[in-house]
Amino acid sequence: MTYLIEGANEHTDSLGNVGQIESGGAQWMRAGRGILHAERNLLDRATTMHGLQIWAKLPIEEQDGPPQYSAFQSEQMVEWKTSGATVRLLSGKMDGRSGPMDLASPAFMAHVYVDAEATFEFVFPNTTHEYAFYVVQAAEPLVVDDKARIGHGDMIRFETGAQKAILSNPTSQRAQIFILGGEPILTSLHFSGGFVLDSEASIEKAYTRYHTGEMGRLDGVPF
Repeated sequence: MTYLIEGANEHTDSLGNVGQIESGGAQWMRAGRGILHAERNLLDRATTMHGLQIWAKLPIEEQDGPPQYSAFQSEQMVEWKTSGATVRLLSGKMDGRSGPMDLASPAFMAHVYVDAEATFEFVFPNTTHEYAFYVVQAAEPLVVDDKARIGHGDMIRFETGAQKAILSNPTSQRAQIFILGGEPILTSLHFSGGFVLDSEASIEKAYTRYHTGEMGRLDGVPF
C-alpha cells in the first residue's frame, strides 16, 4: 500500500490496471500468487513527493490467490476532528467509524495530525493486536505516556494487551503520526528481492513463476 501525504503518482501492473492518486490518496495491491507493478511520480502535478509504503502479510491460505488492485482517493478516507487531533482513517475501525481499505488480515491504519501543544489519547480498538506510532513529522520529540520520547522518523511499538496510549505534542507546531495495527505475526518471514513469504521454498516457487512469465509481463519484464 502506498499512501501519499504530498505529491501524485501513477500505478501500472501486469494485469493491465492503471491508477492515479494525489495527496491523501492510497494505492493498494494484493500480490497473491504474483503480479508485476510499477509506480511513477507525476512531477507535472507535484514537485514534492512524501508518502509511506506499507507491506501487510497475507494469510498463508491466500498467498496463491488472484492478485488485486484498487486506488482510493483522498475524499474516500474517513476524516474527523477529535480531542487534540484530526484523524484520517484508512483501514480498520475507530470511534464507531470504518476505513475504506479492507485488507485480508484485520489491520488498522490511520494518519493523525496532533494539534500544537495538545494531547491525543488513542484507545486501542483490539487488545489482541499490536500497534505502533510512526512519527511522520514533528518539530521536536513527542511524548508517549509521559515517559517515552519519539522524534521525526521514530517508531514505538505497543505489544498485545495494551489498552491505550497518550501522545503529547509539546511544541507550537502541529505534528503528524501514522498509526499501524494488526495481528502479531507468529511465523517466520523470508525476504528476497521483491518477495516476502513464509519459507525459502515459497520464495523459490515465486522466482520460478516470475521467470516463466506466470506473473504476467510489464514493459518487457521479465525478458
